[in-house]
Amino acid sequence: MDELLILHRFSLQGRPSKASVIKSVIWSPPAPGWIKVNTDGAAMGSPGVGGCGGIFQNCRAFVKGCFAIPLGQVFASEAELLAASLAINFAWKYGWHRLWLKSDSFYVVQLLSSRFEMVPWRVCQAWQCCIFQISHMDFQVSHIFKEGNQVINTLSKHALEL
Repeated sequence: MDELLILHRFSLQGRPSKASVIKSVIWSPPAPGWIKVNTDGAAMGSPGVGGCGGIFQNCRAFVKGCFAIPLGQVFASEAELLAASLAINFAWKYGWHRLWLKSDSFYVVQLLSSRFEMVPWRVCQAWQCCIFQISHMDFQVSHIFKEGNQVINTLSKHALEL
C-alpha cells in the first residue's frame, strides 16, 4: 500500500502484476524405512554471509532432526551444495542409509543425480566425502519447488543470523 501511495504522489499509474502460477504443493512421505531430508542454502550477496538448513522426517512425518548452520562468506550455489553435503553427512553419521534428499536447487539435484565431482574448490572436499557416502547408501534425490520448502527456507535464513 505504501508503494502505491508513493506512485500516486508522483502522478504515476501503478500497474498490478498478474498473479504468478499457482502450484499445488503436497508433502509426500518417504517409503517405510526411509528418511526424507529437505535442504536449503542461502547467501546475502555474491559472495555474502551464508547459511544452510535441513529437516529430516520419517514415513509418518515425524521430525527426526534438523540443522541450521552459518557458513560465513559463500556464494548461493556453495550454500546449496553445503546444505546437501551436510544433510548427507548427518544421515551417514546417524545410520540413516536410506535417504531421499529434496532440494530447491536444480544445480544440486543435477550434481547428485550424476554424482559429478567437479564443484567449486571451497566445497570440493566436503562434496567428495558426500559422493562417497551416497555411493554406499540407498539414495534418491529430487527437486522441490521453493514454495514447498518454506520451513527449510526459514531455517537457512535463520542460520544467516547466527
